[in-house]
Amino acid sequence: MNRNQPYRTIRHNQMHWIVAEEYTSVLPGELVEKVKHAAVHSECKVIRENNVRVSLLFSLPGRKEVVFVKRYKCRGLMDSVKYFIFTSKASAEWRNIQRFLRKGIQVAVPLAKGEKRRFHCVLDSYLVTEAFTPAVSLNSYLGKQVRAGDVAGALEKRKTIIKKLALLVGKIHSAGFFYRDLHAGNIVVVEGDKGELQLYPIDLHKAWYLGKVPRRMCIRDLAQLKNSLPASRTEQVRFLREYAGRNLYFGKEFKVNARCIEKKADALRDVHLRSRTKRCVINSSEFAVKKDGTQSFYHNKIYPEKLLAEILEKYTHAAKSSDRTVLKKTFKETVSVITISHNKRELKVLAKESRCTGILNRLRYVFFQSRARKYWIAARGLTVRGVSTPHALALIEKRSLGMPTENILFTEFIDHACELNEFVIKSFREITTPDEKNRKARFIKDCAHAIKDLHEKNIYHADLKSNNILVKEESGNTWKFYFIDLDRVAFRRSLSFSQRSNNLAQINASIAECINPSDRLKFFKAYANGTPVMKQKKRFYRRIREISRRKITQPYGVSFTSPERNIF
Repeated sequence: MNRNQPYRTIRHNQMHWIVAEEYTSVLPGELVEKVKHAAVHSECKVIRENNVRVSLLFSLPGRKEVVFVKRYKCRGLMDSVKYFIFTSKASAEWRNIQRFLRKGIQVAVPLAKGEKRRFHCVLDSYLVTEAFTPAVSLNSYLGKQVRAGDVAGALEKRKTIIKKLALLVGKIHSAGFFYRDLHAGNIVVVEGDKGELQLYPIDLHKAWYLGKVPRRMCIRDLAQLKNSLPASRTEQVRFLREYAGRNLYFGKEFKVNARCIEKKADALRDVHLRSRTKRCVINSSEFAVKKDGTQSFYHNKIYPEKLLAEILEKYTHAAKSSDRTVLKKTFKETVSVITISHNKRELKVLAKESRCTGILNRLRYVFFQSRARKYWIAARGLTVRGVSTPHALALIEKRSLGMPTENILFTEFIDHACELNEFVIKSFREITTPDEKNRKARFIKDCAHAIKDLHEKNIYHADLKSNNILVKEESGNTWKFYFIDLDRVAFRRSLSFSQRSNNLAQINASIAECINPSDRLKFFKAYANGTPVMKQKKRFYRRIREISRRKITQPYGVSFTSPERNIF
């Protein structure tokens, strides 16, 4: 494909196009109409679609060639006004592709760019480039499982990829480009017929050409790449060493810069996770939000609306049905389980209805988040951080005269699971054989690792007692732990001594005596091993003992009145 071909400017169906001369006979043609209705046209193969854009492969009419098409969606008046002032994404990427090519960096050849404007405001825009087929994103390529019998070959390919990636990133920065969106999903790997590997950067609309990229911008790009790269610690160091060979002023203070990258990567990861958490309360690729004068409806798009409508109908109109079992009912709250058929299997959904009683409570929740909404956001936060919790399906917030009246939260019901203390009493009240003793030790270790994982991810559950941890036993003496009652969960930059010790004391005070002091010490050691907590173990023991003594522990079958029961 000619990388220096001339371009022509044409107007087609109220759109202004710049098209490579070789392709004027086939582009734009019917491209716009077919891309808008890609699902019903065989020429289009959608790769990815979200609220911002659609990316697809398009078979050119009359030719055996496939091109890559991006349609950047205009989401409303704000987008139109924004791109009246700033360069549109299609124009920005078109310009940056040309700059990359002039600097000798291999990218997909641009074939056409189209924009529809009214009063200089962008209404629709398209970018057409060369298609890399077959191609796979770098994170997918490195994330593949190593095939049995071909370990050496796969590891050699990974080394080659890491080296080529370092050379590519070094070349981009040396050429004066600050990528701004440098992650492993924006690098594609193309494997040739003879097994040779080539890397190509994509999604260049955010890139800035600066002439010379400052150190802090290089560090930001590298930190963002580090967070997205499924590579081992050794491979990451190898990447930085190779990169330093292309960037001399980076290599002069290699250790200092490596620590700066680590710190920046942590900050970017935190921002990314918080952003993904907030998506559950806005219209996004994963969640839908519908609001009117009487209610707000949030739902996870993984579950079809038809299914959610069926769940709501059974909840509302079948209070006495055998498909709905009420677990708890008070003046303020009703908790029930709804059973429906979904995808030829039984699906159980837990419904929590909380009522806002009294004018003061209603006024309070006008200005502050309700418990149901906090739970909804926290459930999303735990999920994106890789912590197990029942999936949240939908949230309904009902209002009257602008004030909340009731909230209904629908979550997954974890079948064959029970509360932590109940499981402990049932499983470990009587230990008679060495196998049972070993099983108990493995359970204590797994439970400690679940709490450790929660804290290492800087998640604080202010009500982390055994009632709020579900245990589900799986095959091979393994257990899965689910955290529930999430309305008092907070996501921190780091957890303090007070927060950690409070959570450990809550667990300690809500576990039956069949978990003896020796078992509790094993729990703490498994929790603290490999962390700075171990250096403060005596301080933690004292604090946990103080907090545990103040707790009401009788309902859990444990007492801390005797000295030997005061610590893990």
